[in-house]
Amino acid sequence: MNSEETASTDSQPVVPLSDSIRITRQGKIGHWVKHGLDFFQENPDKPLTLHTSPADVAQSTIPRLISIVEIVKREYLKTLDVSVGQLTGLHQYNELQWEQRGEIAAEGGDRASTIARALEGKKHPKLTLAPYMKVTLCRKALPGMHEKKDVTYQTPQTRRLSKTTKARLKKKAKQQMP
Repeated sequence: MNSEETASTDSQPVVPLSDSIRITRQGKIGHWVKHGLDFFQENPDKPLTLHTSPADVAQSTIPRLISIVEIVKREYLKTLDVSVGQLTGLHQYNELQWEQRGEIAAEGGDRASTIARALEGKKHPKLTLAPYMKVTLCRKALPGMHEKKDVTYQTPQTRRLSKTTKARLKKKAKQQMP
């Protein structure tokens, strides 16, 4: 197989747009934003999930994920067709989770004695957690996501029209009426 066959077949990509994007330290923010906006144009009813992988706190990509999500939401508002009346942005669901790294040192062999030693202040068991985050963006509210315990919800932003834009739309509507 040559490289052209693996890249595309019949002018369509072999790998369809994914509904999940993993944010890393090495990638470019502009690429992820473009991919997210293209996804919503091609798949208006599917949710898009952006996530990080568990990492040490010092190497966390959560701040980068939040920046990308906010840029996608802002740029999505700019792409809305004002004349049709689409003025609401994307619904956002956030999940912050942790993965346990390393073992709890248990000298006594049972959990109760380990907890008792920790409460006494001697030989604290070391527990390392690696945080990661998942953000789901969608055009319509997802049923069942509000009931999840670890999920927070952000309402979509609305696009505000300036007075000149409103006047221009009214003038255009009057011209089309006669």
